[in-house]
Amino acid sequence: MFVPEKIKISNPRTELTDDQIRQMAMIAVNYFPDEQFLEAVVRHHAGQADTIRLAMEQDRIVGFSIASKYRLMTPFYPRPVNVLYQRMLYLKPGFLYRGIGLLLLSLTLKDLFGWLWPFKRFAAFCRTQNPVVARLMDMYSVSYPHYDQPVPEDVREFAEGLLPLVGAESLDQKFRLAGTLDAFSGMDYTEIWNRYLRRRNNQYEKLMLSSAFEQKDGRVINSGAFVLMIAYAKPLNFVRYLLRV
Repeated sequence: MFVPEKIKISNPRTELTDDQIRQMAMIAVNYFPDEQFLEAVVRHHAGQADTIRLAMEQDRIVGFSIASKYRLMTPFYPRPVNVLYQRMLYLKPGFLYRGIGLLLLSLTLKDLFGWLWPFKRFAAFCRTQNPVVARLMDMYSVSYPHYDQPVPEDVREFAEGLLPLVGAESLDQKFRLAGTLDAFSGMDYTEIWNRYLRRRNNQYEKLMLSSAFEQKDGRVINSGAFVLMIAYAKPLNFVRYLLRV
């Protein structure tokens, strides 16, 4: 996994400063253009988090991970397992696809589940509109939803039980979380999609274009809701994946 040497990953031991919150919000503004809204979102998730990781270039934040852990019954295993809630994971556009996101995720998992996390079973969930984030679910043994495929009923029931944790009113058939991005409903996202979110024509892009976004008259329109992604990893699953990176 190649990461530029000038990038350092820090683990703040104290409450984030107002300047750090602002820097993090300005990264997310590339994907959700409302700075005031995003500062409130970052502050909320940071206050609820079990771990925060910052990717730093000198003294500036270029990416960050905010996450929590739970222990829950899931449809994937007959006993409770550790569950990751990836609250936020964002990078400045110029730092995408350089291994930094995977490093942030790996260190987040280490923080929550210990150094032996690749050898453990656990589940994960996140809210996203980004097909690249959705594609990260390839790291897990199984993940949901997929483009144009039904979600098993037991997974849907598990997802509905997560609604209080993700701050959503309801979950629709496309796994969109109602009430999560109302402020962006109907917004033209064509430029943002083409510049930051679109990378290759794959099933994850098709998934987001049929749920998080809608295509109208050649434009990409925000549907106004995050998509809930759920995954499960068996022990050793990540060892095989990391060896391929």
